[in-house]
Amino acid sequence: MDEFKSVKSADSQMSFIFTDARKNEIMDILPTRRLHHLRDYFLNYSYEARASVKTVVVDMNAPYTSLIRDVFPKAIVIIDRFHLVQLVMRSLNQTRIKLMNRYNTSRPEDKKVYRKLKSYWKLLLKNKTELSDSDYRYQRLFKGPKSSMGIIDYIMTLDVEFKATYQVAQNLLVAVQHKNISAYQTLVLSENKLISPQMKCSLRTLKKYLPEIRLQKFR
Repeated sequence: MDEFKSVKSADSQMSFIFTDARKNEIMDILPTRRLHHLRDYFLNYSYEARASVKTVVVDMNAPYTSLIRDVFPKAIVIIDRFHLVQLVMRSLNQTRIKLMNRYNTSRPEDKKVYRKLKSYWKLLLKNKTELSDSDYRYQRLFKGPKSSMGIIDYIMTLDVEFKATYQVAQNLLVAVQHKNISAYQTLVLSENKLISPQMKCSLRTLKKYLPEIRLQKFR
């Protein structure tokens, strides 16, 4: 189950789509994502048909999980791994923007830092395994050669909160990619006072959906 921006002819701004994951086939597209419409739609199927649904993959949308439990009595709710990573990386990027704006002053030295934080945002969202500490290339903002890992190391020196937030994001990314539910659970449940409010908010959301994550073990 998922949602997407509607075409102009639809009744709502967001439409609803659901697919058969095993066959990779679209089953239907509905012109609205409003819950009462979705509930009425699925209740048109017989109880036997709805009870035969074993798993439903969704994002972290609480109303959808309640809908699934209402209309698919025997289905297991699975949280899509993509949405876990997306949530964490969005929080990291928001933290970067907050730090970047702190350096958006009239001071020349601050402006240099501001430009680096603005320019290397994609690098900060990459998995650390994709970075290199030996491939040096000329970097205009550093006025000399720098490896991708060297750029990250420099940014980590700028702010304790950002460094802690980056480390948590990277550790969560590795746990999800390696399907390490134990490491993931430890990270979500751990209290880290150094991370940004944005990441703390994301961790609260991940904690809320931990039962579904434990159950599906990053399928």
